[in-house]
Amino acid sequence: MMKIWLSIGCVVLLAGCSSVTMKEPFPETPLTEEEQEQIEGVWQIEESVVNIAFTTNGVPWMAWTEWEDEDFQLTKCRLHFTKYNDTLYVCMPVEPGETNQYLFMEFTVDDGKALVWAPDEDVFEELVEMDILSGEVNSSGVELGGPAKEILELISTNSAAFNYKEPTQLRKLR
Repeated sequence: MMKIWLSIGCVVLLAGCSSVTMKEPFPETPLTEEEQEQIEGVWQIEESVVNIAFTTNGVPWMAWTEWEDEDFQLTKCRLHFTKYNDTLYVCMPVEPGETNQYLFMEFTVDDGKALVWAPDEDVFEELVEMDILSGEVNSSGVELGGPAKEILELISTNSAAFNYKEPTQLRKLR
């Protein structure tokens, strides 16, 4: 099961499995019905395929299957979408079912295509080392310790916070 999760995480993060994580997701923003329809569906991320769906009360989930031990294994994780200053962000747990460490990305979706930008690890490492953000730098990346709202406010005004040169592209299959 972890193969697809690691593939998705590494592909989305574009950081060779190094990452920038935080202890809680950004405060959620309800998405409009139109936004949910654009995001909901079956998406291809390189060689992986994931399904994103919303519950009847608008809670987003991502799921995928893998063939393991002579059987299909279903893995799912809760997504957290946030709109802030006209920008859409998505947070997801580092491990399915985990609730104390989250990845975050900038996310756009249009006409059956989504682009995802990972945080620039070097920028966040510098912000932690300069004590602008609380956190820790270690071999697996940068673990931010401050409140998610504080991180969200900082990234919304820092154009260097994300690696805009190399987005991950998702293609909607249906």
